[in-house]
Amino acid sequence: MEYGRVPGREGRYVELKYFWRPDGSNGLTKEELLNGLNNLLNNFLYGLVCPKLVTPEVWSEASRKAAVFKGREIEIQIQLGPLSKRILDPRLRVGFTRNYENSLLRALVRESHELILLYCEQTDQFRIYEAEPWFQFARILRNIVSHKEGGILREWPKSLLANGIISVAWRDRTFDTTMVGTALIFYPPEGLELLKDQIDFVASKLS
Repeated sequence: MEYGRVPGREGRYVELKYFWRPDGSNGLTKEELLNGLNNLLNNFLYGLVCPKLVTPEVWSEASRKAAVFKGREIEIQIQLGPLSKRILDPRLRVGFTRNYENSLLRALVRESHELILLYCEQTDQFRIYEAEPWFQFARILRNIVSHKEGGILREWPKSLLANGIISVAWRDRTFDTTMVGTALIFYPPEGLELLKDQIDFVASKLS
């Protein structure tokens, strides 16, 4: 894989922004927001499905090779043996797969909320998003996966405490103040369901 930074140069260009524009402008359109949310969905599905399409034989062959990343000035080679071992060894595969899928889920729930929040702030529609009955659930879930090691409800939002709100809900899931300091579980299918609700919200309620 080749990576570069100069426009017009052959190779891959990695931007940390959600959306890249040649003129460097900022601001999202509703269409871009929906495309961004669908990109998150596709990334999540790609990450979950594609590893299952690679046969053990392919990984066994790859274990003797290296992945090469070519930048502008340096070339990085990473041996694939350790990765292949984690995939091929049944004793290591379960933990490796769980960690990998957790990272995909964290990215999904964090970035979906952040994208909608960004658009609503830019278009002065935050109050519409905040009024959704599951907004605070998505907000707290984003906080859980974003801070420290992730997965732990470290503190209850002060703004909710000030208003006497000690629990938030989405569908049949609930977070409440008794869970502070504990590890919470959120499954990949739930992540997909939440994203569907977010996409439906953007499509039907935002302008």
